Amino acid sequence: MRGVADVRSATGERRDVVVGGAAGLVAWAGMAGWASLGTALAGFGAAATPAAMALAVGGAAGISQDAGRAALTGSISVLPLGVSLVGAVLLAIVLTSWRRVAGAAAVFGAGLVVLPFLPAGQLSIRFWPTVLGGVLWLAVVLGVRVAMWWLPRVRPVVVVLLGAAGLATVVGALAAVAGGARVLGTMVLAAPNLLCVALTRGLRVPWTVHGPDLPMATVDTGGLGPLAAPTWPLTVIAAIVVVLVALFAGWHTPWVVALCWAAMAWLGGASVELRAAIFGIELGVGGNVLVAAGIGLLAGLAACLFVQAVRYWHRQHT
Repeated sequence: MRGVADVRSATGERRDVVVGGAAGLVAWAGMAGWASLGTALAGFGAAATPAAMALAVGGAAGISQDAGRAALTGSISVLPLGVSLVGAVLLAIVLTSWRRVAGAAAVFGAGLVVLPFLPAGQLSIRFWPTVLGGVLWLAVVLGVRVAMWWLPRVRPVVVVLLGAAGLATVVGALAAVAGGARVLGTMVLAAPNLLCVALTRGLRVPWTVHGPDLPMATVDTGGLGPLAAPTWPLTVIAAIVVVLVALFAGWHTPWVVALCWAAMAWLGGASVELRAAIFGIELGVGGNVLVAAGIGLLAGLAACLFVQAVRYWHRQHT
């Protein structure tokens, strides 16, 4: 009987490793499909899919194009969070044991080594930045998943943030009815990025745009660009999200919101650097991470006190 139990235990352990490995494959497949859809619709071409995937896991993509006498080179620094979140959810959803985590980490890590060698059109994927950035991305995703096992309050907070990102994608898809395929492609790739800008701006976190005002092609947001939107609707949305976080995070809300808002100010930014011979330009947008953390701390404290006051009033009157 003991031998049978040992065999069953070993079989279960192997099954968990295989399930984790399958989750790694599904995550890569989901990211590839989502990135291919977004790049094709946005006008970048499906050939840019591997580069979008590399950027989505924190990697780096370079630009190399023959422009006559001087070659045009440069780099792109942006995290297309639409692709990132698809991969993170597909990777983490079935990870309920350490063996599954190990299997997923092994398969996804192998994919990180292969990814830089895939053709990406006129873009190039840089090996070490992509591998190292991907390992960090993987560690964060798996760390959050493990935290959801040990800390009961983490799961609902993650659900609130993922729900907000999903809602932003739906709103963006509806905007594409009037804006066309390019708007839809932008929302597929970067609706969560726009949400990061919107939520942080809603709490008056400053964002800056730097670079020369040149007539260059840009992504099309269909009039939904949060940097140009009035502030008060963004404030309402940000307040709702912070209060929802406070409902689940309790007295941990101040530092949770501070961490989330600082991360959004960092992740929502983007920059492009271009060089031709001795000339070079840099274009980008970014939020103030330290200010976002400070404002998030204060907003989280206010929301926490508000929720606790409402609960106290409810107990006194029921």
